[in-house]
Amino acid sequence: MMELEVHDNIEVSTNASAEALSSTRYQDILVGCLLAVGGNLLISVSLNIQKYSHMKNAENPVSVHYTRDPLWWTGILLMGLGEIGNFSAYGFSPASLIAPLGTTTVVANMFLAALFLKEKIKAEHLFGSALAVIGAFLLIAFSAKNERVLNGDEINQALIQLPFVIYICVELVGLGVLFFLLYYKAMTKVVIYLLISSVVASFTVIAAKAVSSMLQITFAGIPQFSYPILYIMLVVMIVTAITQIKYLNEAMKSFDATVVVPTNFVFFTISAITAGIVFYKEFWGMNVLEIFMFFIGCFLSFIGVYFITLGKMSANSGEEVREPSSSTEYAQQISPGIFPSWLMATVNVGEVQPKGEVTHLSDSDREPFFQSKTGAESFTSQDTMYSSASSPVQTVGAQSNYGATEH
Repeated sequence: MMELEVHDNIEVSTNASAEALSSTRYQDILVGCLLAVGGNLLISVSLNIQKYSHMKNAENPVSVHYTRDPLWWTGILLMGLGEIGNFSAYGFSPASLIAPLGTTTVVANMFLAALFLKEKIKAEHLFGSALAVIGAFLLIAFSAKNERVLNGDEINQALIQLPFVIYICVELVGLGVLFFLLYYKAMTKVVIYLLISSVVASFTVIAAKAVSSMLQITFAGIPQFSYPILYIMLVVMIVTAITQIKYLNEAMKSFDATVVVPTNFVFFTISAITAGIVFYKEFWGMNVLEIFMFFIGCFLSFIGVYFITLGKMSANSGEEVREPSSSTEYAQQISPGIFPSWLMATVNVGEVQPKGEVTHLSDSDREPFFQSKTGAESFTSQDTMYSSASSPVQTVGAQSNYGATEH
């Protein structure tokens, strides 16, 4: 009887400890999500305040430098607080969860831009917001629950594990190929810029989470300042963050924001999730259903961001897309951005070049069937994604070659 009572007491104690540990993990994940969402909201508010400050300054008869505007500095302060919130979130929640929650910035920016900057909210934007919210809910509900805060010794051990060493080698080789294509082959394509930014961002995520975890342990009463890895990770985080911003800005300068924003979000999220899986083993202990639903949440977030950025103002031309006059024209404006043009076509949209010389066609017969009112040939966002800034696809009034050979 005595042995049975002892066994029962041990079992009850073990169950209580497991429940307490599970409750603590859920609390940490909740804290991390709140910090990430709050940080992204502050960043979104700060961006709109800075843009509003520039607009008000441009309306003044005598403009002053924006650094003298207290409103602009308010935006900078809020951005700093938002980044601190994002950084702190990595110490509580998995990186694979914090990165996709960046949709908060895109969703909040849509409503704040309508409030501060009087931008219009369309039906597809609201639809995208709904998808992003559903995706965020799935991410939180099915994220990894076995999150652990690593100390200096555990981070040192994780750095020499074979999967991570292979991962680092693959990343460095990929970066080398991308730099070769960009600087030696002069392939200034948006995909190359954003791939460089996202690959570098994976190092930023690993370093930021390591620094945040070690600081969290330090504040809990176990100092980590004696570990050199803390300072190494801090330097890596700063250098890679600056590099990431540099190539993202290069993409924003040369390409349409409606392509850069959603593409960068997708690349960055995939990169952060991969880094979390390899270095921090964030998917260890999750079943197939949880992993599947997590990626469904990511997919919904990707689609939501795409719809939110659909039809926004062009970053290159600065001209707003004209409002459609009918439901048919509205569908024609949206469908090329969602589906490839060849899926929507019912007739040939370009010239078919036969073999040999053709003499019975006039110049007007060689023009594409669909033309804009300015005389420029139509193109989709897919053309923009794989074209450089100097590409004729992006030049208004330029004639594109639809696979035909010029004579």
